[in-house]
Amino acid sequence: MVVNAINDPLLGHLSDRTNVKRWGSRRIIYIKYSAPIWALTFLLVWFPWSLNNQLVIFLHFVISICLFDTMLTLVVLVWMALLPEMTSDLDERNKANFLVGVIGGIVVIPFLLIMGDMNPLSNDYLIFIIIIAIISTILLLVTAHFSEEKPEFQKDKGFSLLIALKETFKSKSFLLYLGYNFCNAFLGSIGLSYLFAYLFVLGEGGVLWYFLIFIFVGYGSSFFCIKIRKKWGMRGIILRFGIIKVSINFLTFLFSVLINEPLITVVGLGIGTFLGGYGIFNTTLMYLSIDEDELKNGSRREGMFLGVNALIHKPAQSIGPIIATLILNSFGFIQGSDMQPPSAISGILILMFLIPAIISLIGLVFMYFYKYNKEKVEEMNVRLEVLHQEKKNRLN
Repeated sequence: MVVNAINDPLLGHLSDRTNVKRWGSRRIIYIKYSAPIWALTFLLVWFPWSLNNQLVIFLHFVISICLFDTMLTLVVLVWMALLPEMTSDLDERNKANFLVGVIGGIVVIPFLLIMGDMNPLSNDYLIFIIIIAIISTILLLVTAHFSEEKPEFQKDKGFSLLIALKETFKSKSFLLYLGYNFCNAFLGSIGLSYLFAYLFVLGEGGVLWYFLIFIFVGYGSSFFCIKIRKKWGMRGIILRFGIIKVSINFLTFLFSVLINEPLITVVGLGIGTFLGGYGIFNTTLMYLSIDEDELKNGSRREGMFLGVNALIHKPAQSIGPIIATLILNSFGFIQGSDMQPPSAISGILILMFLIPAIISLIGLVFMYFYKYNKEKVEEMNVRLEVLHQEKKNRLN
């Protein structure tokens, strides 16, 4: 967990300060040359050094997972840093994030279904893992080939690590974003992971209902939010939809406790999922703080901002499941049982609706004080265009 947290700002700072004259790029070089190494560290996880010596098993897991996470951080962080550099257009950024989510869902869900019934120690499973590593490497190399870095940012000055951290934490908009995103990461970590518990309140066909809502309602809502972004702005949509979503979650919880009817739970889940489509803006909101920092300091420092975000984001992903598990245990959830006592059903409903309502409300408080409404974003974009044109002129 320590390695998982601290490697993000360190590697983000590394990419921000990469010598372009020596290596040819700040970002793409890390995807191009680190992708095969990342694939190898992924494979290392699935080939244990022992199956019975607990100390060796422990050492293998800690070493392999730390190596894997470090390479994951290096590649994914610079990949995410490329998007706001390639375009400052908010709609293009949101559409790119939307396509990533859709393609990811299309690919990941079938893989999970295929792997679910396979024995992790079987040859078929290991062959499948190797195929995943090869395909992933090829796709990352294709990404590196077709991505581009803007030449006008190649000469941006770099800060020392301490100054870079200090300047990042001085951004009020970014600190408010961190609070908001902490809540999102917390809720995201207890979503799909606790489907095994949700099925007890979703009724017959619960798995089908969940995935239909997750895929069609979730992605449909994200697309809808992108379409109305110009009318209300990202902050406006989040606050409007967020308040209604919190209210729906509270009401669904109350009605589900009072009336034991799975249809109420399914409908509440569907409405809440639709109103949560503003999650498509989560990453784009962070890019606004990066844009703001460029106007202030003259340099783009996506790597450090993404790294610090992960430093706060990843603990939330650990705290969420801890609290969720404590709730289930406290209400008497029986692991592995086909039947649950009434108290456990109440605990599941708390986890499914009440906790999301409370955490979402806290997140909305951070967003309420977030200054970049529709008008301020448009004003900042005009100033950015002027600055970027000045940088281009200096290249000639």
